[in-house]
Amino acid sequence: MVGSSAQETTKRIDFSDTQTRLILQILIYGVIPSVSVLGIFGNMSSIWVLARRGMQKCANIMLISLALSDMNFLIGLNSIPRLIYDVIGDMDRFAYSYALSYALYIFYNLFHIVNYASLGVSLTLPMFITLERLVAVFAPFHIQHVITPFRTWLAIGLVNVFWYAFFIHMSFYLTFTYEYNTALNVTVGFIGRSNYHYANLRTVLALEEIMSYLMMKIPPVFTLVGCVCIGVKVKMASISRLRLTSGYAADEFPGRTTKILLAVCVVYTVTCGILSLPVHIPQYMYYTMTSDAPSNFSKIMYHVMNLVVCFNCSCNFVLYVGLNKNFRETYKKLLWRCWQRKQNKSCAI
Repeated sequence: MVGSSAQETTKRIDFSDTQTRLILQILIYGVIPSVSVLGIFGNMSSIWVLARRGMQKCANIMLISLALSDMNFLIGLNSIPRLIYDVIGDMDRFAYSYALSYALYIFYNLFHIVNYASLGVSLTLPMFITLERLVAVFAPFHIQHVITPFRTWLAIGLVNVFWYAFFIHMSFYLTFTYEYNTALNVTVGFIGRSNYHYANLRTVLALEEIMSYLMMKIPPVFTLVGCVCIGVKVKMASISRLRLTSGYAADEFPGRTTKILLAVCVVYTVTCGILSLPVHIPQYMYYTMTSDAPSNFSKIMYHVMNLVVCFNCSCNFVLYVGLNKNFRETYKKLLWRCWQRKQNKSCAI
């Protein structure tokens, strides 16, 4: 009864193919690329500033890796094969020759792996960043021995290897078929489920559950709890300092640190919550690597999810500039130096 009522509700709010194509064109051609361009620029700027501030700091290494993962996600999300398959011409097919359609399928798959794997890295790294900050706050005299640049690079490398291996395996559940379409009266290329997928349905469900926990449940919960602990610790230190210094400038640094942590935590937690919706309401939302789109409404909601992740991958630079004075000053100095070099070159010419 519950399943049938959910399906009836989905049908009532579903869109026609024409409406779906229009909405997807607005999202995929306009909104998502606009946010992505800003996000790529912001992440490149973050990498530039953080690299100038020193790669010896473990926190900078993790933030640079996070910015790089966010940038890779945005690039993979806006790949040309994906645009062609999802929106251009008739949706969900390659209406070209077999050779061209198969080549587009290969590149579609490659960008899809980059898209999902970099998303996995982006949603996992905040947990490691929070762990580093916990050690820095609660054991400041031991952090140099516990968290070293080598261990940081090793952890980041293992996270990348795990997620790329995970989604390379998931790509085997997809296959390319080139068959005659009666509605279009032409032979077209489709991306569908492989025999390997149908022979391992239990494994697919298990991997989807693992993905849900490792990407959207454990990391955000750990990050949220860690940020709360850091906020409490910093506030307690602020109160102690206030008593010792009679209130002189005691609240400035803790307040700024707490704001940055809470801002990152709120955006990240909301993103993970939205991304976990396909697990709870699969009749409305879906993951392309593990399940099929049951309706046009689900296709739209899938790209709405992508838009939410785009905002998450694009907003870190804004948070750094808006809430971190040192980052903002370093960025201003770098821009000023670039402008001076440009002026000197123009004068020399």
